[in-house]
Amino acid sequence: MTDRIAGEVAADIASVLAEPVRALRDRLGLVVDHLERHVATSTGPAPYPWRSLQSLRQDLGGAYLEATTLARRIEELESALAAAAAAPDWFELAGAVDHGLRLANHHIASGIELMIDLGSTPRVRGTAGTLALVVAQLVAICADSARALPNSTLSVRTMVEQLDGETLALIQIIDNGSGSSRAVAVGDIAREITAAWGTQVDATSEPDHGCAFELRLVTST
Repeated sequence: MTDRIAGEVAADIASVLAEPVRALRDRLGLVVDHLERHVATSTGPAPYPWRSLQSLRQDLGGAYLEATTLARRIEELESALAAAAAAPDWFELAGAVDHGLRLANHHIASGIELMIDLGSTPRVRGTAGTLALVVAQLVAICADSARALPNSTLSVRTMVEQLDGETLALIQIIDNGSGSSRAVAVGDIAREITAAWGTQVDATSEPDHGCAFELRLVTST
């Protein structure tokens, strides 16, 4: 199941990166073309025209920034996949949730009001990379739901919860958008992946009222 959700997150990010990578290739292709034409028309060592050099510098600078952004997205996915392969252990919850948010960032459109409150919790039991991938999927579901209904809100919170005398760490991922037919199924996958850690997962969705995911993780307290 972890491989399945990892594959879905990877495919999602790959689909988002495809167009920027093609644009970067085309941009660098133009730079190479300009340089080749300069070399082809020069009869010997000749300075590159100042205005053309400024334009070339701007193009290369823009390409570098684009490449840096793309590399960062790939590195975030790579680190989550590497961490997901580790054995379950105690880890900081806020860091894993924040990692999941970064992986799903491209789903959070400008029209969505995003509320994040990563409150302090004791360390939790599980695999940080796997949880980041799960959070990315759940955030993507809620973000898509929120984007489909104007002026919707997406909320991601972590907090401590006392339940039957036990201290748990609670992750809430909630939106008030259009809802999603995939929410319950994705919640079932998250439950199956995290069950071995003692994690409880609740997933609901209601048309025009949004989706709600709650994950309760065992803590070190």
